Amino acid sequence: MEITPCRQYGWGKAVRLRKHAQYCRVQSKGRRLGGKFLLAIFAPSSILNARFGLTVSKRVGNAVTRNRVKRRLRDILRHHKTVLGGLDIVWIAKAEAASASYHQLQHDVSDLMDRILKSNHHVGPR
Repeated sequence: MEITPCRQYGWGKAVRLRKHAQYCRVQSKGRRLGGKFLLAIFAPSSILNARFGLTVSKRVGNAVTRNRVKRRLRDILRHHKTVLGGLDIVWIAKAEAASASYHQLQHDVSDLMDRILKSNHHVGPR
């Protein structure tokens, strides 16, 4: 009998923005906060859990570099998904993210999340 691992920190469908319309809604109606390596755009959601979307463009680097940045961001964000309930957040990697270490990205995400939490009481439908 095979035992399946705990999916507590999984990156399942419930925590992802999956449709183009969802990204467009967040990017058009959301508020923007920039860090050294990332830009976070967030908007209120009717879902209780936070949902994340990642955008890593070719400006960041080749496919290997972009995939490494995405893997690092997914791993960092999977531990923060319960902190920001009720928000949809699109994380956009800046070109500087290609040369950032895991810990630098983690620090940037934590800083942006703190800023989002502080400004969250001002977020409302536009």
